[in-house]
Amino acid sequence: MRGGLIGAVIAREWRTRVVKRSFLIGTLLMPFLAVGILAGTVLLTQATDTSNVVLVEDAPGLISRIDPGSGQAVPRCPGCFPEREKLSYRFTREAPADSVWLEEGVTVLVEYDAAVLQNQAGYLVYDKSPGMTAKRNIERDLSKAMEHARVLGSTELDWQAYQRLKFDLKLIDRDANDDGARVDGGGEEIRGTIGFLFSAVLFLVLAVYGGVILRSVVEEKSNRVVEVLIAAVRPEELLLGKVIGMGAVALTQLMAWTVLSTLAFSVFQFAFDSGALGASIPGQGEVPTDLLTAMAENELTAILLDINWTLMVISTIGFFVGGYLLYGSIYAAVGGSVQSEQEGQGMVMPIIMPLMFAYIIGSGAMANPEMGALTWLSWFPLTSPVIMLVRVAVGVAWWEVVLSWVLLMLSARLVLGLAGRAYRYGVLHTGKSTGWTLLLQWIRGHGK
Repeated sequence: MRGGLIGAVIAREWRTRVVKRSFLIGTLLMPFLAVGILAGTVLLTQATDTSNVVLVEDAPGLISRIDPGSGQAVPRCPGCFPEREKLSYRFTREAPADSVWLEEGVTVLVEYDAAVLQNQAGYLVYDKSPGMTAKRNIERDLSKAMEHARVLGSTELDWQAYQRLKFDLKLIDRDANDDGARVDGGGEEIRGTIGFLFSAVLFLVLAVYGGVILRSVVEEKSNRVVEVLIAAVRPEELLLGKVIGMGAVALTQLMAWTVLSTLAFSVFQFAFDSGALGASIPGQGEVPTDLLTAMAENELTAILLDINWTLMVISTIGFFVGGYLLYGSIYAAVGGSVQSEQEGQGMVMPIIMPLMFAYIIGSGAMANPEMGALTWLSWFPLTSPVIMLVRVAVGVAWWEVVLSWVLLMLSARLVLGLAGRAYRYGVLHTGKSTGWTLLLQWIRGHGK
């Protein structure tokens, strides 16, 4: 094949799409939008994570007593209310009017009656919501205090003896190796979720840009541009240049997203850590919270800190290249065998089914990241671009990743050659007959 002509086709495909306004806007906006969502999540969480003062109206005197020295109500079980940075308690037999306790700095009022031990329900009164985390802590502390009251009211139980009988088991994950050594493990479900997110992005990119190739081939056939192109370039060279050129466009966008996302996150981190953003957050004090610390304390963003970004980015790019050469060449061959985009969409549905199946199986990795099906599907070239990313996130031997990628590239080269054979006949085909039968004839070398 003539490298200069193929390079010209690649440059044409890349230039005509990268310089489009829609491509530039999408490429520039997406990373900043993603980092903006992350920044909004962190800032809003920090802003709403305010201190709460809880006034417990213990009218029946179940969990509080009057201290003789101060005359104030204090908890019967001080250990049931552990010290927390942004949560404190006050106790009273009868709460004042809402306007009074709100003016005194109380943010939440808890009230219940003597039947609370039976119906296990009370009321949480507030002007502004204390937040889900604070509410869970309040419910946990009061439940333990009520449990203490119930034990004290029993003639058969002693609180100290009851505490000694209680048993909370905590299991720490460890990995067992063949050599007998054990290392700390765990977090497979989180890593499986991360891998699934990466595989979902790759699935969408392959499907979207595969459709772009199909549409481009059909348009060039309909307006007879392809007849001009093959006068200078052989059909096989045109197919190769078109697939690689379109893949270069997608790869350019992926790389731009990576660089711009890293830049946007670095800017946000610098602004947050320097206090430009943290200083305005209520309850933060003079020194703003470190961004990574704030993310680690947030259930929605802590998962991002468990990602090995370097490994995931390299694997994503590698399997994208192989997957795009494989599926892109099939899309191009189908585009050359049909007369309209609607016909092509119908024919590519069976082609995209393996990727869709891999996407569905990959979603199961969030619950069981080490299911046996993932291992086999990560070796099968039609599903490995999606499935192997899940295994990379969970943890897999490097040689498996390399070997799976080599198998993918070899399969892509084989399919690219067969697709080029079909494309040679299809690009100039103007008859009404289309379909898989005709396409398979062209692949076998029979056609006009």
